[in-house]
Amino acid sequence: MERKSSICSRVRQISASPVAAPLSDVPKVVQSLYQLTNSFQNQLSPYLRPFEEGEIQFVGYIHQDDKFQAMFTLKKRQSVEIGLDQITGLILTFFIGNTPSLMDLGQEYKWCPAGNAMGSIWCEITCITKAVSWWQVSRTSVQLGEPNGNDGWTMTGTKCAAIKRLISIMRSDDKTELTNRLKTPDCIHQHGRNFSRRDQMEMPMDEVLTEEAASQ
Repeated sequence: MERKSSICSRVRQISASPVAAPLSDVPKVVQSLYQLTNSFQNQLSPYLRPFEEGEIQFVGYIHQDDKFQAMFTLKKRQSVEIGLDQITGLILTFFIGNTPSLMDLGQEYKWCPAGNAMGSIWCEITCITKAVSWWQVSRTSVQLGEPNGNDGWTMTGTKCAAIKRLISIMRSDDKTELTNRLKTPDCIHQHGRNFSRRDQMEMPMDEVLTEEAASQ
């Protein structure tokens, strides 16, 4: 599922309230994922065809502490530039992981899959990976925001340059710079992880999207 995706994000619920959506509501969560993703794409790249059934994949479960954990992916699509789908996936990820204060940019951009509700922040993102290219199985990890010390990411538009760019894209539709950065990372650290035994290759950690990496 992850290996065949253009972008993959993992999410977990961090607040006990509200109660996570029951398993019977998963089809509604998936429906919301399609609606949001196609809405973002229509704003950014209206000439692209909508995501169709099976191109957005979602798996989740309720942990023993009654909190929600899940993974969602955007599949690689024929005849679609992979960088455009990755930007759409990053915007969706930002909506789920957005943790703004009242003074932060983009405080209105929030959606929670656990409660399937707009304007809520009961979840956090724990991992994001993207495909290196359409035809390769190797992947890189994407850093969006700052580590929160609990295996998750704090995402605000105050310090993170990548989030500032995402917000700018959503407001102006100018996605050229971030697309180029996704294509040509200028700071890669060789301490990745193996995604399958068959690959027998290390997946590098891609920190180009962070303000810290950009400053180096």
